[in-house]
Amino acid sequence: MATVDLGPLVDRLRTEVRRRAAARHQGYRLGIVVEEGNASGASFARSLAREAAAAGVVVDQTEVCGDDPQAILLALDRLVVDPRVDGIVVMQPLSGLPPAVVAAHLPASKDVEAITPTARALAADGLHRGTPVAEACIETLSALGVDLARARILVVGHGPSGGRPIAQRLLAAGAQVSIVQREIAAVSPLPPYDVLVSAVGRADVIPTEAVAPGSVVLDVGTSFVGGRLVGDVGAAAAARARLATPVPGGIGRVTAVCALLALTELRRHPPGPVASWSLLETAARIASPADPAGGAALGAMTGALSAALDGLCRMHEPPEAIADSGALAVRLLLAADRDRAAFAAYRRASRLQQGAEQARAEAARTPAEIADLLAEVVRRLSQLTTTDALDVDRVLGLRLAEAARDAVRQLPLDVASPTG
Repeated sequence: MATVDLGPLVDRLRTEVRRRAAARHQGYRLGIVVEEGNASGASFARSLAREAAAAGVVVDQTEVCGDDPQAILLALDRLVVDPRVDGIVVMQPLSGLPPAVVAAHLPASKDVEAITPTARALAADGLHRGTPVAEACIETLSALGVDLARARILVVGHGPSGGRPIAQRLLAAGAQVSIVQREIAAVSPLPPYDVLVSAVGRADVIPTEAVAPGSVVLDVGTSFVGGRLVGDVGAAAAARARLATPVPGGIGRVTAVCALLALTELRRHPPGPVASWSLLETAARIASPADPAGGAALGAMTGALSAALDGLCRMHEPPEAIADSGALAVRLLLAADRDRAAFAAYRRASRLQQGAEQARAEAARTPAEIADLLAEVVRRLSQLTTTDALDVDRVLGLRLAEAARDAVRQLPLDVASPTG
């Protein structure tokens, strides 16, 4: 058995990340959330930070307490709304929050790991990278000369962040994939395979006799034994393979660089329908100096608030209330469109110095309608009852709605003034 040296592959991928970071004026910033006591997550976070430093990517890492779901969501929120943060990695599992809740709180445009529904759909259509670990397997097999269109691959493990996305990505690449979801020792006979991918996360889980002689083994799963990071495949089992990736220093390194490659490609994707977090990212973009102010910003804010209200109400209100919230969201969007048009006409008239007074009067009228609608958003969010974890969404949405309402109420005074 030969241990695979993935150094050249890592160097090649890292060079590409560095090239992209250098070509972007402000570079890239990655947000990482890791729970205290998550040894495997902390290990990967360190690997990710090392690769980021080597590739010229800035890392903003937050350590959270697992028994405080609201603190975790607030930490995630800080990264979501920060316009300097281009993408986010959440080291799972989190003891305080299930994966679905984490996925529901990320916009696809900051989802490095492709865990949100929008990112998964884009990945299935070939418009978005898959999970970094799945991409790492693809890159590694390609570097080893494995023809995926002809390969028979056995994936052991079917976790949501490991074996499952790996198997899906390999199937999409044209490989013939078999999956063992339960104890591999209990499966006999095993389907024939050329490549074994183990993504269980338990030391020595792969029996020696389960490794086909002359096969290629990708040891993806990791765990800590006696303070030492080990893989799923023990030395005796790996010795039966033709090639095997090491732990540490194997697929994890490639996964870290694949995460950075995904980071550099996120801005092309829309946030996606992500409950109330859409409004938080929109607010962050409004705060960015690169974004336009005035009517366009107001329109973006009201659109995001309407989506937030609709998303929260769909999760927690009875059908009749959901319909009312949807109608309010539509009225907000239409009012925002009218405001954008009136504000644009006012700016154009001011620039041309033709009909500026009439245009100013028109532009001063539309915010009053929006202010009334935002007041209704405030009322509904004040009365909405959510779960403890999602109440962070409600409170943040409420505060933004109140701020937007107050700003809109001030807007007619600013527009009415010739110097506004």
